[in-house]
This record gives sequence, C-alpha cells and structure tokens, in this order.
Amino acid sequence: MMRKMLLALAAAALPALPAGAHVTVDPAQAAPHAYVRAALRVGHGCGTAATVRLTVRMPDGVTGARPMPKPGWTLVITPREEAAAPGDHGSAPEVAAITWEGGRLPNEHYDEFVLRFRAPNEPGATLWFAVRQECEGGAVTDWSEIPAEGRRISDYPHPAAAMRLIAR
Repeated sequence: MMRKMLLALAAAALPALPAGAHVTVDPAQAAPHAYVRAALRVGHGCGTAATVRLTVRMPDGVTGARPMPKPGWTLVITPREEAAAPGDHGSAPEVAAITWEGGRLPNEHYDEFVLRFRAPNEPGATLWFAVRQECEGGAVTDWSEIPAEGRRISDYPHPAAAMRLIAR
C-alpha cells in the first residue's frame, strides 16, 4: 500500500518537471540583484549527432555577463547594440549573447557551459535563457520557447532554460 502511494506521488510530480527541457540552467533560483554563477547543462546532442556550438541569449536586465572559457572551445561574445554604461569596474559593452564553438560534445555525454552575470533587481521574475544548440551534420535545436500565461514549461517541446529570482 505504501509503495503504491509513493509511486502515485512520484507520478503526480512528473508533469511539474521540465520534461522537454534538455538544456537547463543551474541554479534554478537566484537572489535578485546578485552576482550569479550559472551553468547551462546540456544533456545530449541532436538525435545521435554531437553538439559543436552552443549560443545563449542573455535575458533583458542581466548585466555584466562573462563566460568561463572551456578547453577545446572558442568563445564568441556578441555585445548588445545599446551603448555601455559605466559600471563598478569600468565601461564594457553589455553582452547580448555568448557562443561556445569549435569543440565537440558527443551525444552520449553531458557537459556544462558556465557563465557569470548580475541578475536584475526584480524579485519574483523569471529569467529565460534562450539557447541554440547546433550539432554535426547541420542539426539545430532552439531551446527558446517561453510559456504563455497559464501554461507550464512541460507543455513545450523546446523550452528556454529558466531561472526564478527569489528574495532571500
């Protein structure tokens, strides 16, 4: 009886998980206006093809984004079009997107692509990180779907990676 109840509880929890999300962000929660070290987790390639390029678009309000270099991969940083505002450590263009390319992540392996940024001061907001995954042979998956009001992330086949800003 207890086993059946535990199985039922586990099954009920499954729809709340990002079932279609194959690129996720860790941590899933962060403090508003805090500096955050985040890892984009890539669980597999495109079908059986290896991932060879990963591009993440920075959500609005995110500032000071910087990627962590990854051995065997080249970094391409795309600045935002608007002018840079002076920050605590001098002026630098804000980042619109970060691309890791030239490496190879086989389909049967998992890896993380790390970046650091300052979250906007918006308690309760969700930051959506749209990620474009490109694989050998030209296969592409855009993990960029953002749930509409009243819908769940599990309703979408290619959801963007989500991070919720929680006041601590």
